[in-house]
Amino acid sequence: MRGRLVASALLAALLGASGARAAEVETLRQAGPVDKRFNIAVLGDGYRTSDQTQLTADAKAIIAYLFSVTPLQQYAQFFNVKLVHVVSNDNGADNGTYGATRDTALGAYFNCDGIDRLLCVDDGKAAMAAAADVPEYNFAIVLVNDPKYGGSGGPVCASSSNEQSFEVLAHEIGHSLAHLADEYSSEGNQPPCDQQQDCQEANATLRTARDQIKWQDWIEVSTPIPTPPTPENSTFTGLFEGARYTPTGVYRPQLNCKMRDLGADYCSVCTEQFVKSIWTADNIQMIESASPAQPAVASASCDPIELSVTTPPITPSTYRFSWSVDGKPQTETSSAIRLLPAVLMAGDHQVDLAIEDASALVRSDPNAVMKDKFSWSLSVTSSDCPPEVGQSGGARTVSTGAAGAGSAGAAAVGGAGGGVETAGSGGAAAGGTLASAGSPNGAAGSGAALSPSAAPPPRETAGCGCAVPGGSVPPGSAAFPGLVLALTLGLRRRGLKPA
Repeated sequence: MRGRLVASALLAALLGASGARAAEVETLRQAGPVDKRFNIAVLGDGYRTSDQTQLTADAKAIIAYLFSVTPLQQYAQFFNVKLVHVVSNDNGADNGTYGATRDTALGAYFNCDGIDRLLCVDDGKAAMAAAADVPEYNFAIVLVNDPKYGGSGGPVCASSSNEQSFEVLAHEIGHSLAHLADEYSSEGNQPPCDQQQDCQEANATLRTARDQIKWQDWIEVSTPIPTPPTPENSTFTGLFEGARYTPTGVYRPQLNCKMRDLGADYCSVCTEQFVKSIWTADNIQMIESASPAQPAVASASCDPIELSVTTPPITPSTYRFSWSVDGKPQTETSSAIRLLPAVLMAGDHQVDLAIEDASALVRSDPNAVMKDKFSWSLSVTSSDCPPEVGQSGGARTVSTGAAGAGSAGAAAVGGAGGGVETAGSGGAAAGGTLASAGSPNGAAGSGAALSPSAAPPPRETAGCGCAVPGGSVPPGSAAFPGLVLALTLGLRRRGLKPA
């Protein structure tokens, strides 16, 4: 995506040199700095000057829908969205509701590649328009002011303003952002998978041996392989024959999935791949900043040493924070920790933080794209700090050492390599274990053992259960058209065809 940013900047410069008029830009979502978020540019086509208020309403509706879909819903704060108010002379698209020929800024047209519902735009014009007004954009969507149902994917995704087309866009983003395969069984001319390397997409395989299936972590022992396409297997992840426009010999993870049936959810395997794709985006970093930012920290006073990191928000949070001091695991499970020089004692110390997105949406992460770490080297020079430091930041911090069980709450200085315990943590830090603000309430020095780390979130055990037998419809739709996406002859596009 860094290449896209460079190309975008170049295109913007070219547009500026040609005297192109900048369009009005409206911020729809501002989740964070553009260099730390995935930036989407939404452009209107077929919206005249008098239609710009409608463009805002249509864009807000389609973005709200996209971020109601798992896993985009959970990771919504990773995305910024800006709307570019591109003005056209005519409304609609060629071969659409308003006529065979329309004069629009981005050249939207139905019957792309001979498929009536396939809605395409001029990718070059769309990219130039996005680069001119949203130079930081990573991905572009064109919203076309035509009530005819249709859309497409590729370098630029397109959707008509028909509410049912929102599902088309959600499917197409599965291709564009998560690199997922179509799971249709109908025959097409898509190049076959490599027999030696297997299919390149995460949701398609040639392998039938259980231990060679790329999504084996999602398959229950009791699930037959290959998996019969029966109603009783509709909620399980298995090995269902038919995918990538091939009826036999190529397999998909689940009976129904958004990459096969519009209206269904992404299956567990596609969802997992989507999450991992988000984490591999160039702009997304698990540790966005650290405090102190420099890895070397010197402490010449008795004040508590506070260390922390910031991360992009996940809703609900699935982060797991694991701290250690001089190799000793600590009980703190938040993104910040407070250390007492009196307990650390004078000398050099190492503090390590390991972070993981422990989302139950992911079971396999062989490349560790959902993990990160940061370390600080501490140099403590004060050797006469009192064992108890009074009020600091609103919480009384008490140093502890190898206090005996049942001690009357007296603060005891631990040995070298020890940590800290906040008042009321309810734990005697045998050997100098650390417990900091936020620990469970209790009597200081009670001698209760401290758990070494938080238990991981529970994992799913029976698949995602996201299949919708018979399909479902987007919100507000009375009936979903009998259409499925079809592979076009052009490698750059995917679109729709009648069932």
